[in-house]
Amino acid sequence: MVDIMDTLTGITRLVKTTQLNHQDATSVVLQQEVSSPAHDVWTACTEAERIRQWFLPITGDLSVGGRYALEGNASGEILECNSGRSFRVSWQMGHGPDSELEFTITPTNTDHSLVELRHTAMVDPDMMGTYGPGAVGVGWDAALLGIYQYLRGIPTGPANQLPPAVMNPFMAASSEAWAEAAIANGADPAAAREAARRTTAFYTGTDDAVTS
Repeated sequence: MVDIMDTLTGITRLVKTTQLNHQDATSVVLQQEVSSPAHDVWTACTEAERIRQWFLPITGDLSVGGRYALEGNASGEILECNSGRSFRVSWQMGHGPDSELEFTITPTNTDHSLVELRHTAMVDPDMMGTYGPGAVGVGWDAALLGIYQYLRGIPTGPANQLPPAVMNPFMAASSEAWAEAAIANGADPAAAREAARRTTAFYTGTDDAVTS
């Protein structure tokens, strides 16, 4: 069985200041090479039946201009699609800030692919100061873990969730990795690591605060 802690080291994490709808925004970017051909990764991330096996049940019209909904999670509109290569969607959770998700797959050879996931949001400065980019990034690390396992035939998805004893160390290590990405983007090291501590507490169920 894959050691899930090892999968974290294979992810490149970036934090970037950018624009969304002509307003200041923050992007968290994850890049990971997977040992699967691009067409297999693409269908795993765009076909409803396959998405539910590693992520969540999804409903709606999965074509450009259509709307989707992930069960108990986000919903939005399909904004762009470059079939086999990339898609971009709006990502709306409750009353959270405007955000967009962009997913890109690049073949690196016949049976390996580079996956890039970019989530851009207009985040309240107080929220960013409290939790840092890990508020979003930790969840996407877990999603990439789901893809990584699924493509290797390891049961995943809602029916096969790993227990807290396994996932809590994963969440803590992910939070720390996002603190380092924030520091690389210019964040104060002490503040970034304290934000990571709060993010870990949230994801492991010891904090009642709500992420955006």
